[in-house]
Amino acid sequence: MRTKRTTTWLLLAGLSLACRHQGEPTMAPDPDRTVLVEVASHFQGDVVIYLLRGSQRERLGLVTALSDAAFTFPYRRLGSSGSSRLLAYPIAGASAYASDPLYIQPGQSLKWTLEADLSRSSLVSY
Repeated sequence: MRTKRTTTWLLLAGLSLACRHQGEPTMAPDPDRTVLVEVASHFQGDVVIYLLRGSQRERLGLVTALSDAAFTFPYRRLGSSGSSRLLAYPIAGASAYASDPLYIQPGQSLKWTLEADLSRSSLVSY
């Protein structure tokens, strides 16, 4: 008898939580929300930062040697393919470096630290 009563209470509690959850509206992500890209450069030269989508690239801006910069772009520019990356293109000397693919949600930002050897750079989303 006690097991039956406990089971009934658990069932009622679960149903009440399920009904409460269904009543809450879900917010769709805003595709026009901006993505902040903060770049900290430890690289000895100036670097142009691009957003890569497949084979297309869009210039975000320039980071001068050993300095920081911040750029923004609309979230919708990432697309849904998962092939978007950041590209660091040195003005002189070294070869370009592309980040790992960008997997972020609307409202998240990126912090990209460019090292003196670009292949050791790190990308963090938050």
